[in-house]
Amino acid sequence: MNRKQAQGFDYIIIGSGSAGGLLTFRLSQNPELRILLLEAGSGDHHWSIRMPAATRNNYSGGPRNWCFETEPEPCMNNRRLFQPRGKVIGGSSSINGMVYVRGHRRDFDGWAENGADGWGYEDVLPYFQRMETCRAGADDYRGGAGPIVVERLTRHHPIENAFLEAAAQAGFARSHDYNGADQEGVTSFDVNIDHGYRSATAATCVVPASQRDNVTLRCNARVLRVLIDNGRAIGVEYLRDGKRETALAHGEVIVSAGAFQSPQILMLSGIGPADELQQHGIEVQQDLPGVGQNLHDHLEVHVKHRCAGGLSKNHMLRPHRMLLAGIQWFLCQSGPAATTHSRVGGFLRSDDEVDYPNMQYHFWPYFLEGWSPPPDKDGYCFDVGPVLTQSRGWVKLAGADPLLPPRILLNGLSTERDRVEFRRCIEITRTIAAQKAFDFCRGPEVSPGPDVVSDADIDAYVRANANSAYHPCGSCKIGRDALAVVDSELRVHGIERLRIADASVMPTITNGNINAPSMMIGERAADLISAVNRH
Repeated sequence: MNRKQAQGFDYIIIGSGSAGGLLTFRLSQNPELRILLLEAGSGDHHWSIRMPAATRNNYSGGPRNWCFETEPEPCMNNRRLFQPRGKVIGGSSSINGMVYVRGHRRDFDGWAENGADGWGYEDVLPYFQRMETCRAGADDYRGGAGPIVVERLTRHHPIENAFLEAAAQAGFARSHDYNGADQEGVTSFDVNIDHGYRSATAATCVVPASQRDNVTLRCNARVLRVLIDNGRAIGVEYLRDGKRETALAHGEVIVSAGAFQSPQILMLSGIGPADELQQHGIEVQQDLPGVGQNLHDHLEVHVKHRCAGGLSKNHMLRPHRMLLAGIQWFLCQSGPAATTHSRVGGFLRSDDEVDYPNMQYHFWPYFLEGWSPPPDKDGYCFDVGPVLTQSRGWVKLAGADPLLPPRILLNGLSTERDRVEFRRCIEITRTIAAQKAFDFCRGPEVSPGPDVVSDADIDAYVRANANSAYHPCGSCKIGRDALAVVDSELRVHGIERLRIADASVMPTITNGNINAPSMMIGERAADLISAVNRH
């Protein structure tokens, strides 16, 4: 009998995103395991996912995006911040900007020092290596045989080169492999692109795994709750094609639904702060006050300059140029559409008293209005923000109805340290922008603008304009303290046979974009689970 036709499963994985996709890929290499992978979104392999330059088609909205938003942010002028999350195979790795950043070694050593045993840098490095194929070559830090392809970008636009040179003129270092021995410096980004295609977990992990006899993939399957019996996870209830269905797990249930929906699913299952669950009439299976707490994210702000017409890349957004770029990509997977818009950036220290980089840049040779580059304007944009976020928010239920979106509050800019670091970010950006390397394209700073100088004015600008970098994490953190949700093996405290594997388990945010560490968590989770099978 075909294994896919067998009844019951050893493992049920909720979510096919960065962590869940890699976890499924690795576990399914054992043909004795029967695996059910549930994805709330579609199995769509639309061209806009595969084409790197088409990121905005899905990131800004549409059917492949959950399109969450926060509650009014009290320290950000009560603005609601858009929170895109992938609603498709591959999750957010199918709609993100593809910039590949592991983080700094001190991030992971900090995890281990604060109760995440076995998650120090030397512990996680082998998993980063195992999951990647680095086109620049394998070495003591980089992998050469994993499913996730990482390319290092070259052949930059003149204004991108100006940014790299200007940072050097301002006294900052150049990092030639920020995912290797030393993160600090300005750099060309590593990206998840393979021969002109997005290299996300959808194509590299989920699709190959789903073709194995021991994997059942069900898309458009909205998980309603994990089924708990006598303190043990035994399966899940989910909605598919308007019908409630149940699947049972003889081994474990692994929640990989992300920083917003993993805590939501736990709370709907009766696992979370008891008082909140009781308010919604949900039977408490395990009182875990940390479920949904410790949410944090990177915030960033744009420092924008205009420049002379034709010098920036805004003209590439004119309809005829976009058409030509699209044709070139469809025919050859090359040209402007075969790369990402975010190609250079940096990880810098705001002063010598900081031990390791505490600010990140993404730099664009575009003039932006919001996130859109108008084709009739020219300029360049420094996107900058602190990376060691101190502000903490939460995820809560909007009600007992599992189809309601979760309530989300980042509580951004709620600490003085975060506000001070934003001031330094803008100050250092202005120092870089003033260097000679920009002379050939120099134009006026239009945002924040030359009149925004005092601390009070900068704070006001940041409150009104800072936005999410879309790196939410921490809402089901690893640890042993009162707010910890999982132990160092990702097992939910107090509930047997239930784990979480995604960015929600990060105790603190990593230094940069979080997709790579999210995939690492899935890779490591596979080993933790496989160790149980070996015993």
